[in-house]
Amino acid sequence: MKPYFRKLHGPSDWGWVLQYLPLKQVEDTTGIVAIDLERNATVAVCVMDTWTRNSVQAHIIVENPWILRHGFIEECTDFAFNVVGVKLAIGLVPDNNEKALALDKHIGFTEIARIPDAMYDGVGTVIMTMRREDCRYYNPLPMPVAATG
Repeated sequence: MKPYFRKLHGPSDWGWVLQYLPLKQVEDTTGIVAIDLERNATVAVCVMDTWTRNSVQAHIIVENPWILRHGFIEECTDFAFNVVGVKLAIGLVPDNNEKALALDKHIGFTEIARIPDAMYDGVGTVIMTMRREDCRYYNPLPMPVAATG
């Protein structure tokens, strides 16, 4: 597998996203797409939406876990924390999705609340947040060197 990362292109990528999550694409939806160049196939997407000055909601879809060891999370956190500059990522995870909850905790998300039956009867939502300083994969941009003269 040979990874390639690019920005989400709504019209051509949204069908892939909808196979996994019933998300609504909104005006500020963007994100990162991971492609396996050997198969020319999408293997992961991080959809980011509902941007505020300090935060973004992130939705991570991983078809092949291999991509997690080859820079996908670093690409996503770099985009949110360095390129856009938010301070906080927010995740809304179904409470029955143990793999997603484990991945989010591994990355650095912290559970802050649970809402029973928020997804549908019997399945609630876990609200998780991650500050950039708590992200295991956050790599701050280096400070520019001041010119001396």
